[in-house]
Amino acid sequence: MSKNLNPLDLAFLAIEQPKSPMAVGVLQIYEIPEGYEGNYTQTLYDNLMNFKAGAPFNQRLTNTRAIQLPAWEEDVDFDLEYHVRHAAIPKPGSTQDLFDLVMRIHTRMLDRQRPLWEFYVIEGLEGNRFALYAKLHHATIDGMRGMALIHSCLNEDPQAPLKTFWIPVENKKRKMFRHSSALEKIKKLKKKVQFQTTLAKDLTQIITTQQLKLFGLKPADSPVPFTAPNTVFNVPIKGARRLAVNSYQLSEVKALSKKSGSTINDIILVLCGGAIQKYLKEKNELPKKPLYANIPVSVAQADKPGNYITYVPANLATDLTDLKAQLATIKGSIGQAKKEIKEVSPAASISFAVLGQSLLAVLSKLGITDLIPPPANLVISNIPGPKKTMYLGGAKMLAQYPLSVLPEAQALNITIVSYDDSIDISLFVCRDTVPDIARLSECFDLTYNELKDQL
Repeated sequence: MSKNLNPLDLAFLAIEQPKSPMAVGVLQIYEIPEGYEGNYTQTLYDNLMNFKAGAPFNQRLTNTRAIQLPAWEEDVDFDLEYHVRHAAIPKPGSTQDLFDLVMRIHTRMLDRQRPLWEFYVIEGLEGNRFALYAKLHHATIDGMRGMALIHSCLNEDPQAPLKTFWIPVENKKRKMFRHSSALEKIKKLKKKVQFQTTLAKDLTQIITTQQLKLFGLKPADSPVPFTAPNTVFNVPIKGARRLAVNSYQLSEVKALSKKSGSTINDIILVLCGGAIQKYLKEKNELPKKPLYANIPVSVAQADKPGNYITYVPANLATDLTDLKAQLATIKGSIGQAKKEIKEVSPAASISFAVLGQSLLAVLSKLGITDLIPPPANLVISNIPGPKKTMYLGGAKMLAQYPLSVLPEAQALNITIVSYDDSIDISLFVCRDTVPDIARLSECFDLTYNELKDQL
């Protein structure tokens, strides 16, 4: 039996191109248990191959070449060896060597004739380390829930049994099939009509609110989609990617948030805005209008597969020079955007995100994304991770770095994840558009030091 994709899942399929693959991923670095004799990664790979795959990881798309919309169906020819792979970098491999390998893997489109995921066990890292890299299509799951799924395999106990994310999930309760009575059918129809009526009303409210802000008839602390300024990041992109990571002490960031009366997410956004401002200013490419970022937020459907997210638009205040003023502007922007989301149903918030992605898909297919302003200058995701040291199959996790997507005309993505007392910021860029990613990374460190001095 096939299962339909939701509209946002379909949008992620629609905007995918060879130069803009729509896969999210996570790279984790582990320490081989001390005193282990033998090839740990080979043993780990062999043990992983003993796990059976369940939905949605044994499901592939139907109708990929037909007129009908694609849906999920079980892959009767599922081949775990295709999806779970053992790779290596030449010894002694550096972290940069690992990044280079993962970038080559991450930029390849997943085969739509198979379930849309891959998993790699990577050996060869110096310092008695190895890596795991998971790659899942955005149509399968959103990045936040994908990370939560990966984290569910970890354990505080190094002796805990090995787990994987692709194992079948047991149904909590199976409902016995029975024919609905006429009264029950009427109730279901009434509920469906009420849902559609509420959805239409709330979606109209969202669109009206954005129009009022656009024409100056309502306070516009929160940005309006497709009004962001053009920057060097918002140009046609190519397929090659690069990754840089900046790491900071989570306890130190928490202290900054407490001192400034803000949240950790506020501090992260000020850091991102300040670093991008510094980088663009050095290149004489800083627009007078502030840059906008879209912040993905999960919406209410945690028990269902696929994407149930909307985007909170944030003003990064790159037109201001004082970090305290930037922080105040960002807090006001996020506050208004969250208030607007709370005033409508989750379905309406998701539908509005679908409208934006659908418009982007049409513009991308036609190759005319440069004819209108970007929906936002970049996406910034902040994902909380485990608060304690975690293990997988006896191996201690040392670090993890999330990887996201770069749709057409968006050459920079920033994804943040916390782990233990570390907060890691992944800068994911189009290699040709942002060739000096090292300088962008340095701008983050410079801005972070300024935040410690000024807040």
